[in-house]
Amino acid sequence: MFRKGLSFAVFFFVVFVGIAWDVMAQAPQELYARGMQAVRQGRYQQALQNLQRAVTLQPDYAEAHAALGTIYLQLSDFPASEKALTLALTINPDLIQAEANLAVLYTKTKRLDDAIRVYQNLVQKSPESLQVRLGIASAYQQAEQFPEAIEAYLESLKRSPNLAAAMTNLASCYEAVEDDEQAVRYYKAALAVAPNLPMANGNLGAIYQEQGELDKALPLLETAIRQNPQFTAARYRLGLVLTKKREFQRAAAEYQRVIAQQRDHVGAYYNLAQALFRLKKREEGKRAMDAYHRLNEIAQEIDTRERAILMEPSNPVQQYRLGLVYAKYGKITEAISAFQAALKLDGDAHYALNGLARLYILQKIQLQDAVAYAEKAFHLSPAPQYLQTLALAHFRIGAREKALKAIHTAIEMEPENEAFQQTLTEIQESDEKTK
Repeated sequence: MFRKGLSFAVFFFVVFVGIAWDVMAQAPQELYARGMQAVRQGRYQQALQNLQRAVTLQPDYAEAHAALGTIYLQLSDFPASEKALTLALTINPDLIQAEANLAVLYTKTKRLDDAIRVYQNLVQKSPESLQVRLGIASAYQQAEQFPEAIEAYLESLKRSPNLAAAMTNLASCYEAVEDDEQAVRYYKAALAVAPNLPMANGNLGAIYQEQGELDKALPLLETAIRQNPQFTAARYRLGLVLTKKREFQRAAAEYQRVIAQQRDHVGAYYNLAQALFRLKKREEGKRAMDAYHRLNEIAQEIDTRERAILMEPSNPVQQYRLGLVYAKYGKITEAISAFQAALKLDGDAHYALNGLARLYILQKIQLQDAVAYAEKAFHLSPAPQYLQTLALAHFRIGAREKALKAIHTAIEMEPENEAFQQTLTEIQESDEKTK
């Protein structure tokens, strides 16, 4: 976990693969060229049509598949993007930008081990590429492999010494390994290049706030939220500084803004209550304190599960239970990560396969993976609820007959299950709407 909830920039470089062509080229090359022109004009649907026609005419046209994958990546259609980019690289493994875009896709979808693997290969092929160096640094940072991230950011800065975002990320990595001296050094270096950079101001302000240097922290935090009003962590730190300075009215206003941006911010409710009590607003303070107690119970439940993992780090069931708690409170990204961690420990953990498939269906992402996970879960443990998951996955990708077959089988296994009947009704009602 990032110490103090550090903020950092994620580097995503999506690059289209270029190709030389001439006006006498065959139709697939002409279609490719038209597609790339449409991309440059921001007409992505027209680009897709041209490129799809190109690969229909020439199925082994690697550059066209790569361009399709890149457009899908831009449009956040990750399953389609992965399919096209993977096919491009199967045809031509030397398409460096296609490989880089695949690494971007893996990073965006939090498949960080895959992203790091691809980036490591790219570093070998293109060791001087700043894009690749920043990409692997960002992937390492998100994977909380901070020593590796530090090394990668330092390599990046050798190639572009004045890249303020990279210096900021490097500083946050040093914070994560509790080297505040180096963190301060690089935050200051970033601000020397870009004085209004929100993250550098906010994170450096947070360090000074923790160190009790309130007069140094205050202007930095004010700059951070002025430049980025949605920088919730910096706004909360500003509230803490104002509280210490006994500016309770301003502090209360900042805590209220924090809560408006993050409804489950436990600390903001607690400190808001304290500020309101200081302002003699007892009823408002009591309501804030009641909210704090409710949220704190949730936080404690999550903390209990996280501590269980520390006690049994190799137990996939503990990771799965943590994922369930995260999902229960709407922390979907964290839940996905927990289920993935369970599967790394035991690839046949059917309960985690089903849980991950459910979350993918809920988020409408990686739906082909959801189908595969649900099928594997049922194969490992033929529970009817896994068939319901499989039915929903098939339904989301438009495989109606397979969805109906799965849910009917689930109902045969457990006829009184109302949830299964509701899924069947959902599929049937969708059929009625499309008639």
